[in-house]
Amino acid sequence: PITLNIGEKKYCTTLDTLTKYRDSFLGAMFGGYIPLKPCKDGSFFIDRDGTHFHYILNFLRTDELILPQNKPHLIEMLLLEAEFYQLENLLTKLNSSEQATKAPLFDTTILPQDKPELGEILNSWVPCQNDEKWKLLYRGSRDGFQASTFHSKCDNRGPTYTIVKSGNSIFGGYTNISWESPSRDVLKKDNGAFLFSLVNAYNIPPTKLTQRKDTDCSSIHCSDYLPTFGGGADLYLSNECNANKNSHNNFSSYNNTTNQQYLFAGSYNFKVDEVEVFLKV
Repeated sequence: PITLNIGEKKYCTTLDTLTKYRDSFLGAMFGGYIPLKPCKDGSFFIDRDGTHFHYILNFLRTDELILPQNKPHLIEMLLLEAEFYQLENLLTKLNSSEQATKAPLFDTTILPQDKPELGEILNSWVPCQNDEKWKLLYRGSRDGFQASTFHSKCDNRGPTYTIVKSGNSIFGGYTNISWESPSRDVLKKDNGAFLFSLVNAYNIPPTKLTQRKDTDCSSIHCSDYLPTFGGGADLYLSNECNANKNSHNNFSSYNNTTNQQYLFAGSYNFKVDEVEVFLKV
């Protein structure tokens, strides 16, 4: 057996384990490529923090990476150690684990869990900075699809993302302007507003649709509507939109660069299966 002294923490293992990956630091160290001189007690000293070395050693023994779930910073620490020990296989596993354990950008039931890139695309269009995150304000299936409920939860809250699911299609819009609920239509202009399609019947990749230069309306505010964008309205969500097909897609204020007239849901009118509104906080 070989005894390692990693930052004054002792570990006992075998030569076969340490030289399993010949091109690693340990493989070179104990494979005869680096001159070695043991300490007086016969151990070999490596000037690293030995707190987490048992994870490295267990990986060398089994090729398996088994980590506790209650230590969110452990992967970051092990990445540093794997880089030092030049263990490429371990780095690959750690990077995969890091991606799998990252909290999703949106607490959503609409975006498929196996497609985290969709949330990343939305966030790239309106990036969260530093400690900012997207907070769920409203979900139709949880809170009800009534326009009054949407407004009670989302009015006067600030910039929001709206994500809609109809059948297999996923689409929506973003506005910097707070939603309001006047009794009659009020058209508002926001240069930063846009619509988007993430999943559609035409296999068109995720697309951001900006406003036309000649438009004077980016969103319509009314107590009778759920989120509604454009003067057409380009994207209109009706009251109780899960129980009727009064919602519609009618491009007029936004540039439809795809040339698919009914890009969002595949038809002019559609029923909504789910709608969620998120606030950047």
